[in-house]
Amino acid sequence: MPSVESLVQVLSSGLLMGAAYALVAVGFTIAFGVMNVVNFAHGHVAMAAMFASFVLYQQLGLDPYLSALVLFPVFFLVGIALYRVVIRPMLQATHAAQLLTTLGLLIVIENTANLLFGADLRSVRPVYADTSLVLAGVAFPWTRLITAAGSLATIAGVWAFLTRTRLGAELRAAADNRIGAVVVGISISRVFLMAFALSTAIAAFAGAMVVPFLLVSPFTGYDLMLKAFIIAIIGGLGSVPGALFGGLLVGVIEAAGGFFFTASVSTAMVFGLLVLTLLLRPAGLFGSARL
Repeated sequence: MPSVESLVQVLSSGLLMGAAYALVAVGFTIAFGVMNVVNFAHGHVAMAAMFASFVLYQQLGLDPYLSALVLFPVFFLVGIALYRVVIRPMLQATHAAQLLTTLGLLIVIENTANLLFGADLRSVRPVYADTSLVLAGVAFPWTRLITAAGSLATIAGVWAFLTRTRLGAELRAAADNRIGAVVVGISISRVFLMAFALSTAIAAFAGAMVVPFLLVSPFTGYDLMLKAFIIAIIGGLGSVPGALFGGLLVGVIEAAGGFFFTASVSTAMVFGLLVLTLLLRPAGLFGSARL
């Protein structure tokens, strides 16, 4: 029978990783909640930021967590450009056309990364990457602790922005009732622009935060996107609290499945939870809340 220390270690590992998953899912769910567009390139934006963090570390020696602060505003501007060039022209198109557009963007980002860096796995290993904080026999790797703390602080900041600022109120209004938002004078085009730019910046921030302990290749985005999509559905598409809860839940299930069984079984358990959610509560655990 596993010891108490082992079980606590599994739980803590799952929660730390789940916080990072939640941050990726929050960016994804903001774009969907406001714009009703499923951006399948979201994970590849995070992958692009991982490579950007890798380059900054290799060329300038910039710590990946500091690079996350640098990349957030940079990718916010990238999100503005992508919205104007790629997303805005297809907003009135069918969902199928929107799906194909974001898949096309995914392919462009993936092949650009493959051209620039090749298909080999890359890593960023700061000097503290192999050190841990040990409390009562339980090890907390510093990289995962910092990532979890940064992820939770970012999610809290996003929630404060959405609930305590005028622009955040406009985003929530557009998510709840687009026609009503227009009637009261809210610029939907500006709200959409800000939502997509913020979503892109959050994905980039998350990518830079996980690069100290996740290997990166041009194909890393698929796993990040799949996690974000599953978490968003489990928590409730368009719900920031749902994305946080779903991320922590998926992280714990993965860690527990890997500890008691195998990695493949843990993946099956996550998909099993997804299927159960769709069967029993299609709107997600947090209902149909949108931001």
